[in-house]
Amino acid sequence: MNLYRVFPAPLEVFDLTNEQSRHALEQLYMPGGQTSVRAIMVTNSAGDTVSPQGSSHGLTRGADRALLSSVRESADAVIVGAATVRSELVPLPRTTPLIVLCASGDLRGHQIVSRGAPNERLIVAAPPWCQDALATALEGQVWEQLPWEPGDPAHDLVASVLSRTGGGHVLVEGGRITWEYCAPLTTELLVASVPPPRDQHQGIPSWWPGDPTQWELRFLLTDDAKMLYYRHEMSPAARPSP
Repeated sequence: MNLYRVFPAPLEVFDLTNEQSRHALEQLYMPGGQTSVRAIMVTNSAGDTVSPQGSSHGLTRGADRALLSSVRESADAVIVGAATVRSELVPLPRTTPLIVLCASGDLRGHQIVSRGAPNERLIVAAPPWCQDALATALEGQVWEQLPWEPGDPAHDLVASVLSRTGGGHVLVEGGRITWEYCAPLTTELLVASVPPPRDQHQGIPSWWPGDPTQWELRFLLTDDAKMLYYRHEMSPAARPSP
């Protein structure tokens, strides 16, 4: 499987079977600065992030899962919502802590799985009163609780996550409620989309909060399956205050 950078010119090819080429792709996607909040998602041409079956796996094709794995490696924490881990299989990242936002404390039926990697880490951000319910739902898992209330500002959550995990780079994988909650701090949008997007904003979903013109397309890739991969960065004038 190959990825092709089609914007900006000139064309660049990344062969995912080649170690040197994979490293070059990783460097292309490295977050900038000392801190960042990045949102990553797979969408269909209408901007939906789940299939009719309720899972993002119904939208995936091409190189998007390989790219997600690579982007995770450059993050210091990965944030997902409780609905995501209840609706689809979510392996614990091998090197990056997984933070699950759970306002209700209900993780019954979760599909979080361990692959036995030595650096796996599961942290559940939830109200303190949810501890007993979480302990029951996560029986057999090694996990930590991070005190969090759904009314807390996203800035406080991200600060708590980075204090607990170290580093400065957060990757938000969703679902939609989680993306929208973290949107005020998000400075990068990484969108893998089935072409062609129906909107006029280069793959940014119509539901994304804020003004689409505040985002600048840094590069666009495609692959052998014709998926489109957008990396948008918020323009300097629109960036949130530290």
